[in-house]
Amino acid sequence: MKKIKEWFLNVPWGKVALISWGDPKGESVLLVHGRQDSAATFIPLLELLPDKYHYVGVDMPGTGLSDPLPKGVMLTRIFPVSVVQLVVEHLKWEKFIYIGHSMGTEIGLFYNAVFPRRVKRCIYLDGGPALRRLLINDFSLHFKSHYEYYYDNYESINNDNRVFSKESATKAVMKARNMTKQQAELILSRNLKKIGDDKYKLSWDKREKILAPTFSSIDYYYSLFSQNCPPTLFISANQSDGGYTQAKDLVKQLISDLTKNTNYFKVVAVDGGHDVHFTNPERLAKYIVEFLDEIVRIKAKL
Repeated sequence: MKKIKEWFLNVPWGKVALISWGDPKGESVLLVHGRQDSAATFIPLLELLPDKYHYVGVDMPGTGLSDPLPKGVMLTRIFPVSVVQLVVEHLKWEKFIYIGHSMGTEIGLFYNAVFPRRVKRCIYLDGGPALRRLLINDFSLHFKSHYEYYYDNYESINNDNRVFSKESATKAVMKARNMTKQQAELILSRNLKKIGDDKYKLSWDKREKILAPTFSSIDYYYSLFSQNCPPTLFISANQSDGGYTQAKDLVKQLISDLTKNTNYFKVVAVDGGHDVHFTNPERLAKYIVEFLDEIVRIKAKL
């Protein structure tokens, strides 16, 4: 799929990087990546999706080519909802399709709750591990593992002086995420900042590792996410087991309730790990294309 253009959106704290593919006159699709990733993670999947859509990927603050948020207070997982709205307003989209991976799922669910009926269809890619963090049932653990940890380690979290060669950065990603060299290079294509002769710093903001989630009950989240729920495809990776694993069953219950009690909430499991949309996109692409085509057919019959 041919890349159309790259540009920056001016925001109060700096710039947000955007990149687009497909047909500018086609139906709008927003791509929102997971924690400490970038829009580059959608590139392999986009190669398998129809060119007729207009895809726009965003690098969230502190990732990819986007500026980080100012240093200071603890960052939260709800703030990216504001970023999505700034991007949507900039693009002048009235309605659009939303595709989110991992924490991008969480952002999409909250965005739809705040701005109902703006999202026509949702596609969530292995959002389970991210959603588990919403369901930490021990408030002391919630506070200590985020706020207390952040301020106890403020200097090391807010100051990353590590310098890499291109090779060492590539090897580090390959090891940490079990990826091939080619995949690691693609991941780093939007996350390396050159500071000298074969000297690079990572653009990933270390604060992104411990973004504070909201804290509430499964009943509250069900009530919030089920209201005005658009047609949704929820794809789970069967070898993905990250996040707050104690809440794994609660997330299963939440997804099951949404499947049973909303108009169209389809769940599909694929073989692979948390980054399967990036490492093996062919395992997801057919379901995404079928979902988009099916919803079009359903609308045509109405």
